[in-house]
Amino acid sequence: MPRQALSMQAKPFFDLSSWFPTHTHRFTSTLLFDDISENTLQNLLSHSRMAITKKGSEIVQQGDTVDFLYFIIEGRIRVLRSNPEGDETTNNLLQDGETFMESVIFMGGVSPVRAKAVTDSKLLLIPAAAISQLVLQDAQLGLNLLRIISIHQKEAWQQLDCIVTKSPVERLGYYALKLLIEVNPDTVDIELPFQKNLIANYLGMTPETFSRALKKLRAEGVDVENGYLILRNFFSLCRFCDADTAAVCPKYRAPGCAAKASQSSPCQRRKLSNSLA
Repeated sequence: MPRQALSMQAKPFFDLSSWFPTHTHRFTSTLLFDDISENTLQNLLSHSRMAITKKGSEIVQQGDTVDFLYFIIEGRIRVLRSNPEGDETTNNLLQDGETFMESVIFMGGVSPVRAKAVTDSKLLLIPAAAISQLVLQDAQLGLNLLRIISIHQKEAWQQLDCIVTKSPVERLGYYALKLLIEVNPDTVDIELPFQKNLIANYLGMTPETFSRALKKLRAEGVDVENGYLILRNFFSLCRFCDADTAAVCPKYRAPGCAAKASQSSPCQRRKLSNSLA
């Protein structure tokens, strides 16, 4: 019989009525709640509860029945799959303002993945029943959920492409470039949001291979210090750029940019040039 995922029966929970007014920005500045009506927002929150989960807690297990959409107020969450032998594959690494289980609540059935708290985390649990009702009343909420599901799907494609077509150093360089663009394209210091072993698993490599890739990345002008990637300059990661990152990079084709991204990945372009040689 399927286990029930973390639900309203879990403890501790907090009433949002007094907490929400002073933390409105945590919701309205995120994709899930972007441009939805005030009435929809209040309806969602009135049916929801906030839960605190400890580091290492299993929020959802494979095979669980999932009745909630989980919104990360604070914390880090790992979404993964595991086999009976205990081998684990990381599907996603999520942070503040992101959601998980949105696909599961719409497709029905039990969860094909696990969700685990990487740090102590605050989660908003939004009942699937409330979402199903409110998307019929507020089209913007439905569009926001479609965008979130589409983004997660695209990230899964990119992850698969990286693992299949890129070398370990190319995977790490691509991950760092995406992180740089998402966090702050004007900085040269990138904080790694997760432990190295988790990033390594997400990129489909062992911790030992990850360490070797880090050493090779130094030749590209990227150093590692106290959980930060230190870039010689913003364009240190240009060779890892592809069509996806070029489309969202504010400095693509700017003076100093060496990317010249095409529709294929750097690894694919190298294979093509080798085949023509």
